[in-house]
Amino acid sequence: MPVPLITHKAMARGPFLIALFLLAAAAAAKPHAAPDTTTRDGLIASYTAMFKRIDTDGDGKISRAEWGTMVDAAPMLQSLDMSQAQRAALRAPLISQFDQSDSDKDGFLTLDELMAKALIRFACLDTNHDAKVTQAEISANLDRCSAPAGAAQ
Repeated sequence: MPVPLITHKAMARGPFLIALFLLAAAAAAKPHAAPDTTTRDGLIASYTAMFKRIDTDGDGKISRAEWGTMVDAAPMLQSLDMSQAQRAALRAPLISQFDQSDSDKDGFLTLDELMAKALIRFACLDTNHDAKVTQAEISANLDRCSAPAGAAQ
């Protein structure tokens, strides 16, 4: 069984929460066999599949509208037990992730932009550089690898 890269401790950190949300939303949209995200290749395959599902017009980039549609369709935002204020509070950081990920500020996300932070985090966690992340590597390096951008790693 694959080691989950996203732990409860990690979910409290922005990029991990965003990655978990995106993967869950994409998985809910279309059932498929999930790649093993404990490997670098599996992580790339997972983001590639997710990207293709979000890029509904198939132009090879995700527009702000496509991103918003994906966020709004997420099961966690469809809860009947949630007020509009709670829904807005959950939605805002997910929507703002678009701008944070759009590194060239052209108003679109490429696959490289979408998975850039995840690959950096994966490389940080993969301390033995074998292109696999184990639970031991996650446990030993999660705090260091979850440091905010610009912080010493």
